[in-house]
Amino acid sequence: MPLNPAATPGWFLLLCAAGSVLLLLFLIARIRLHPALALTVAAITLGLASGMPLKQIPASFSLGVGNLMGHIAIVLAMGAILGNLLARAGGATALGRLLVENCGERGLPWALLGLGILVGMPVFFEVGLVLLMPIVAAAAHRSGRPPILVGIPLMAGLSIVHGTLPPHPAAMLAATQYHADLGRTILWGLTVGLPAGVVAGPVLGWILIQLWRRENASSGAESLEPEGVIFEVPAEGEQEETQSSLSVLPAPRLRGITAEPIPPPAGPLRATAAILLPIALIFLGSWADAVSTPGSTANQIFRFVGSPDVALLIAALVALVTLGSRIQTGRHHGRELLRRVTTESFEPIANVLVILAAAGGLSGILRDSGAAQATIAFALGAHMPPLVMAWLLAAVVRVSMGSATVAMAVASSVLAPMAGNLGVRPELLVLATGTGSLILSHVNDPGFWMIQSFFRLEVKATLKTWTVLETVLSVAGLCGTLALSAILR
Repeated sequence: MPLNPAATPGWFLLLCAAGSVLLLLFLIARIRLHPALALTVAAITLGLASGMPLKQIPASFSLGVGNLMGHIAIVLAMGAILGNLLARAGGATALGRLLVENCGERGLPWALLGLGILVGMPVFFEVGLVLLMPIVAAAAHRSGRPPILVGIPLMAGLSIVHGTLPPHPAAMLAATQYHADLGRTILWGLTVGLPAGVVAGPVLGWILIQLWRRENASSGAESLEPEGVIFEVPAEGEQEETQSSLSVLPAPRLRGITAEPIPPPAGPLRATAAILLPIALIFLGSWADAVSTPGSTANQIFRFVGSPDVALLIAALVALVTLGSRIQTGRHHGRELLRRVTTESFEPIANVLVILAAAGGLSGILRDSGAAQATIAFALGAHMPPLVMAWLLAAVVRVSMGSATVAMAVASSVLAPMAGNLGVRPELLVLATGTGSLILSHVNDPGFWMIQSFFRLEVKATLKTWTVLETVLSVAGLCGTLALSAILR
């Protein structure tokens, strides 16, 4: 085996790249190795198999990790703080009640879709679902429909933004790897995501409700109606009593912390402002040249505050002021509480950061080994549409491994070195990869079992609802991305 990667035949490097992906699938799906370990093993194996000098392999891996983490680590951390504050201050719940309680039966699916998209921007899918499940349960109780069918638009909104919009980890990784502009990625992500969410949310929900009604009419059995959901809904008369009783419960006495009454939760206006502030700043930075003279002082300021790191930092600091005083706890609302809440914000993203770092290392090995260049040559020779190729690669990894985050990390790491040679806008590559990573959630996906347990469904019913939703969302997202690509040409 040659020691000089430049002398290695292209077909052999292509086999090495394909073999690294197959090795990943084997290590994660069969051996059940943690994705971060599997990505690292696959990267080092690729370096060895491709003939890279031994001393270059760890250097290339470390460079890939550093290049990626330097762009996304702080952004993800600041986004985690913002999402945690929004959840702890009760802002997401207040926003949900405002939208759901002020719409009729026909407007409910659309309100839930909008709620899922809005709340899903700063928080993880799992967190958003936990926060909003009581609202879904209450709406299902009023309508007499199964909670899973009522919640489909909400889950469609949460899922599409989780897969395609920064600063969510996988979307942020792909945007960084492809060198995509964040402002355009968010704008075009919403342009593609809204129609896809409509198809997979209100439209699919309506179809499933009609099928449920027909089944009930013919068999008299409510096949999708669970015994209940995990989140019990008190009667209307009990809600006020429960809320008032919570406000007068004595807070636990902790050493050095004075017990206080629980403050009122953050209102929907305050929550909406906290969510939209970083997006507005990022938009301002992306379109700075359109609203100010390039090179002027104003232009430089707009670009500075619109950079992702600074925009999310500003949003997190503002949220500490506007939402920090509304945290739903009886502890003293001072600096120590805010510090603890900030520290807790980093715990959910630690696992994701390590996975993304390893994916960055794999991308570095792919680039420096020459395997990326061989893959570029093959892709260009195969004449496969680049957006379809990105979607298909992410979809294959998703179905094999189960995790949308891992699917997007692997696909973007493989495609990143060729992104500039594919002739498509990098923002659209982010969307194609993101929508591909959502397809066909099934039994190897932890999210599948979360939906099954939250709604207390049989596995068959979960496949008929949640799996169908994710597949429709993925295919509709690809169609929207291809349509947008044709328009932008």
